[in-house]
Amino acid sequence: MEKGETAIVQDQRDEACTDCVKQEGRMPGTPWRRYGWSIVFALTVALLGCSGGDDAPNLTGTWTGTIQDSVAGTGTALFTFSQTGTNVSGTWQFTFQTPTNNNGGNLSGTAGDPAIALTLFAAQSQACSFTVVANFDDDDHVTGTYTAFNCTLLPSGSLDVHRQ
Repeated sequence: MEKGETAIVQDQRDEACTDCVKQEGRMPGTPWRRYGWSIVFALTVALLGCSGGDDAPNLTGTWTGTIQDSVAGTGTALFTFSQTGTNVSGTWQFTFQTPTNNNGGNLSGTAGDPAIALTLFAAQSQACSFTVVANFDDDDHVTGTYTAFNCTLLPSGSLDVHRQ
């Protein structure tokens, strides 16, 4: 094969794979907006891991309050937390005026001072699960935001809960 023929073959390969790896600077078909909050969650967990275990506030107990959801509107939140060190587990329930928007399940995460990072796993397979990034305002008050994952609508919102 001559030098000119090699260049032609390589040009044909390049043309055939123009869109194989990149498309406008991003991977084709990759839903980056779905993963954005996961990155925020992972960074929050990493930062929490750097804080000392003595700095972790105790979430153990029942917490209730309001949520403002981008799809379902205003609703109520109920969390029941158990905590060992900085590790948090428990249950959650979101309740709205329209019952089809209600959701709940189990949760796990990490609590530091003042940051909290949670993953809310839906009990029903077709329902959305969420990542939560929140902060303690004081010992009995938490505010934060949440974003859905594994969900077609990708609702998000804010929460404001108090220890009962």
